[in-house]
Order: sequence, then C-alpha cells, then structure tokens
Amino acid sequence: MFEVTQRMQDFTLQVYTRMGIAIPASFEANRQSRVISKRAGDPIWRYGETITHWSYIVDGMVAELVNLGPGSGYPLSLHGRNSSFARQELSGDGRACVDYVAVTDVELLTLPADVYRALLDADPGFARHLVGMLSRQMQQQTKLLIVNKCSNSALRVVGGLALCAEGFGEQRQPMAVHGGERHHRLLLPLSQQMIARLCGVSRTLFSEYVGQLAQGNWAQLQYRGVELLQLPVWQRVFAHLHRQQVWRSNPSIGQLMCILDECAGEPEVLCG
Repeated sequence: MFEVTQRMQDFTLQVYTRMGIAIPASFEANRQSRVISKRAGDPIWRYGETITHWSYIVDGMVAELVNLGPGSGYPLSLHGRNSSFARQELSGDGRACVDYVAVTDVELLTLPADVYRALLDADPGFARHLVGMLSRQMQQQTKLLIVNKCSNSALRVVGGLALCAEGFGEQRQPMAVHGGERHHRLLLPLSQQMIARLCGVSRTLFSEYVGQLAQGNWAQLQYRGVELLQLPVWQRVFAHLHRQQVWRSNPSIGQLMCILDECAGEPEVLCG
C-alpha cells in the first residue's frame, strides 16, 4: 500500500512541477490532491452544481454538454489528457454552467477549489501554464465554431472529423506502425449521435457522408462509432481547409475527398 501511495505522490508532484509550479508550492498542492476515476458516461459535474475541486485530466476525455433530456446532450467542447476543465466557473460563481461528463474512462487529478484559487494567485508559473492551456482550448473552440457556422453540411462533417482526429489522436499511446500512413487508424470513442452533434448535422446526414468517406477509404462505420483511416492525413487536413478558406466555395463531399487525397500526396506543400 505504501509503495502504491508513494508512486502516486511522486506522479502528482511531477505533474505540478511540469506546470511550472514552484517546488514548495508543488509539495503543498501534492499533499492536498487526490486522483479519482470515472467510468465512461459518468457525470462529473451537473449544470448548477457547486464545483468543489479543480480537475486535471491524467487520462481519458471529458465533454462539456448542454443537457437535451435523459440520455441526450449537445457537446460544446471536448477536453483530453493533460488539460483541465471548468476553470471559468471556478473563477466565477463556482457553479457549473453546463454538464461535464466522462466521454471515456478517465482519471482525474483533483485539488480543492480554495487551494486552486490560492495557488493561482500566488504562483506565476501556474498562472502562465493555465493561460497557455486556455489559449489552446479557445483555438479549438474557434475552429469548431468555424466548422459549424461557416460551412455546408459536407464540410461540417469532414471538418468535425478532422478536429476529432486532432484531439483524440493526441490521446493515443505511441505505437509502432509499419507500411506508411494508410495503416494508421483511430476508433473515435464517441457515439455516432454525439459526433454528428459535434459536427452540427443530423445523424442521418452524418451516416450518409461517412458512408461516402468509407468508399474513399477514409473512414469506416463501426458498431461502437466511427473509425478514421489514414489518421495522419486527418490530423493535418483542417489546417489546409482553414488556410485555403475552403468553406467559401461550398464544396461537395467528393471535392473534400479530393482535398484529403491531396493532403495524403503532398503533406509538406499543401498541409504544412
């Protein structure tokens, strides 16, 4: 038992020092921290609840959801490994403005809210780290807003899947892959309904477009969700779509698959 506890303390101390927190403050934060686990689908904070702890994702993914009724919710944002969530509420009235739900099994490093606020005020390294984290989150939310508000349905699906590839691809453990990019795959740990909502389209329209992407060997519909094929191409295609302002041309799904082919053939020139 001591060995397990010591390993966990060593791990949490490493997390805090990586965030730029001074060593004495890291030891104090470590002393008041806990690591908790949640299963996929478990609520972490419900709308209106008082958020009692700051939470840092050690592993897994958490979604911000607008509750649409029993078993139904619209995802506003996804938070993955090495990020935190509900920071804006902790800096405000302390109540959750949305539902926070575990998308996958998650492990969370938690710190009492009052300790978090005191650390944020006292430690400039921690504050800088959180500002950088918030900046990355805002960039991702801006991309999602562009996809949902400035494009047609085909581009919303391709753009939404590309953002999922960027976010979820970073969560995977490193693995050796032979035979080039075509053998990189990623099964998205989300239901088709949730991915469709993230893309801003109906489930029927989403399935139709993913079926066409499957014919081009870019995706596969699975019982558990959607599997993206040629993952490295998906991870860089959004930068191409954004840089070329593709949404201005109202592209068809066929034209978007041609763009995927271009990114596969000339990644350095076309996709940066």
